[in-house]
Amino acid sequence: MKRIMIFLLSTSVLAIACKGPQDKITVKDEKGNKVASVSISETAKKMEESADKAEELKKLTPLTLDQVKALIPNELLGMPRTSFNANSSMGYAVAKGTYKGEGDKELDLEIIDCAGEMGAAWYSMSFLGLWNFQQEDDNGYQKTIDFNGGKAIEKYTKSNDRYELTSFANKRFFVRVEGEKVSLEEIKTVAKNLNLKVN
Repeated sequence: MKRIMIFLLSTSVLAIACKGPQDKITVKDEKGNKVASVSISETAKKMEESADKAEELKKLTPLTLDQVKALIPNELLGMPRTSFNANSSMGYAVAKGTYKGEGDKELDLEIIDCAGEMGAAWYSMSFLGLWNFQQEDDNGYQKTIDFNGGKAIEKYTKSNDRYELTSFANKRFFVRVEGEKVSLEEIKTVAKNLNLKVN
C-alpha cells in the first residue's frame, strides 16, 4: 500500500513541478511520518526508464503457469516446501512456495512474471517501489539497497523477527523472499541463487 501511495504522490508532484524551483519533496504517511524524500528530476527519469522497460516486457511472451511453477524449488536452505500456490487470474503468472524448518523457521518465496501486457502493467505500477528511500519505526525498517546488479527493497519487522527482500530479476521477474527466524544473509543467498532461466 505504501508503494502505491508513493507512486500516486510522486505522480502528483510531477504534475505540479513547474510551480516551484525546488527539486525535492518529502512524502509522508497518514500519521505525518516521513516516508521518503523524492527528487522531481529523478522521478521523471525513473518514470521514463519504467516506461521503456514496460515496453520491452510487453513484447515478451508470458510464461505458462507450468513454466512459472517450475521456478519454485522443492527445497530452500535445507527446508522442504510445505505448501504451493500458482495462478494467472490477473493476466500474469504468479507462483508461491512456503518452506518450513526447525522450530519457527519459515521461508516464503513469490515469483511474478512481468512479461506481456498485464505483466508489464504490474511492473509499471510496482517499479517505483525500487527507488531510493528509507523508513524506520519502533517495529523495524524498510529501505532500498543495491542488490545483485540492481535495486531491491529490504524490510525487517521486529515483532516477528521477519526479513523480506523484493527485487527485479532476470529482466522479467519480480521476486519476493521473506523469512521468519531466518537471517538477512540467508534471504539474500536464496534470492541470488534462484534458477530463473526460461526455457
